[in-house]
Amino acid sequence: MGEARFQVTKIETQKKNRRRRNIYLDGAFAFGLSEEVVLASHVHEGDLLTQDAVDAILRAEEKAEGKRRALRLISYRTRSTQEVRQRLLDRGISRPVVDSVVDDLLRVGLLDDQVFASSYVHTRMLQRPVSKRLLAQELVTKGIDAESAHRAVETEYSDRTEVEVAGDLIRKRMSPGAVDMKEKKRLFDFLSRRGFDWHVIEEAFRNSVQEIK
Repeated sequence: MGEARFQVTKIETQKKNRRRRNIYLDGAFAFGLSEEVVLASHVHEGDLLTQDAVDAILRAEEKAEGKRRALRLISYRTRSTQEVRQRLLDRGISRPVVDSVVDDLLRVGLLDDQVFASSYVHTRMLQRPVSKRLLAQELVTKGIDAESAHRAVETEYSDRTEVEVAGDLIRKRMSPGAVDMKEKKRLFDFLSRRGFDWHVIEEAFRNSVQEIK
């Protein structure tokens, strides 16, 4: 007994999306495909498809969908490889397809963890400065290896010290007038949440108070 074959009895353009096609096999709707996959797979009305051929077409469609989603993600801002990978998995894209999509993006340079790390650190320091340690920790949680994270942080901090960064934060948030213990504790707690060590906060606070005297 030969392998079962399915005849492509109809290919129609979807009403809500002119770039997609409805595929009918043996007179019944089977699945939807993007226009690019229909063209790349050379699917035509009247074709006879084996189950293996159908499976290959559906894998191609899944990869095309994964690539579309990935490109949409990185069009908004730079992202780490891990972030793109997890977002695709969360969308129900199978792991083999996700791996293939990510490999393609890495190969052509659309994903680059070192570029992401540098961009992340630069933006973070402009919008919400934190300590070196906290920056490195945040990068590691986003899938950046420790060495790359350290390199990106040191590059951003190349001409400034943590004491200087902490001092800027203190001066921006210090209330006018004399600094009492309540004010000092508020500022110390704030900088601690930003990841600065106690001795860094103490020196930055001492320098800042001296500057406004």
